[in-house]
Amino acid sequence: LVSSVGGDKGVIKLAWPIHISKIPISSSEVPSLETPQFGKELAELGLKGFEEYQKTTLPLELKLDAPFAEEFRSSDHSRVNLAFLRWQKRVYGDQHKNIWNGLGPSADHLAGRIESSTRFPEVNYTWPELYQNATFVKLKKRINELAKMYLKRNGADDLPRRFKIFTWVEVFKKGDSLRPWARTDGGFMMGRYWPQKKKNSMKFNFEDPRGINPPFGKTHAHSVNEGFLSMFPVWASHFITPNLYKKPSVCFAFIVYPEDGNTLDFEDD
Repeated sequence: LVSSVGGDKGVIKLAWPIHISKIPISSSEVPSLETPQFGKELAELGLKGFEEYQKTTLPLELKLDAPFAEEFRSSDHSRVNLAFLRWQKRVYGDQHKNIWNGLGPSADHLAGRIESSTRFPEVNYTWPELYQNATFVKLKKRINELAKMYLKRNGADDLPRRFKIFTWVEVFKKGDSLRPWARTDGGFMMGRYWPQKKKNSMKFNFEDPRGINPPFGKTHAHSVNEGFLSMFPVWASHFITPNLYKKPSVCFAFIVYPEDGNTLDFEDD
């Protein structure tokens, strides 16, 4: 099913009961909402922040936080991006101290995982190069617009003018992957925007929500192209296969929450 998005083309794909929308944001191959330069700037910004975290912040966290270091050592090829996400939750919490019902800088309920880790004064929890970047601000506005479109197509009404949106960066170098995960913390929807990705370098797969027993237990491979943004239900379990090439793939992932934030405890969902 193809529909118009601001004069451009978006594709809706129905996989089982999952509604997946794919929108060209900065593709160089098809008409898009933004120029390829938009994606190039965000890719460079995300990659630079990731490399700085991996070089400076991560070694410090591993030195200061023994439980985290033990978990990191025994983890898989998702571990650097999950550690980066852990740090970005703190950064986001500091940037939005008053919007999460008083949770503030602890960022305890962001993205469905309660963080019990210690906050260390030696660690820098700021990323002004990202949060003060005009192109990143524009991306968040685009996400807000597209989220409304997606939710309305799913039958939602009485939507707020603006959502609370948590956006984080993932960088997949050669061999990096992301293990299956889903979120059940009251978010409306989730999405991934790929400003940089080499063709056929990785697969973005969804697990069958109907269970693992035949005739179910299927895996849906969702095609990922550079410059495209995909939106899907926040509860849909998905994983990303290892990057086969040296060129890093850069992803801006996001979860869209109600206007008052994510107040639903995962145990109550």
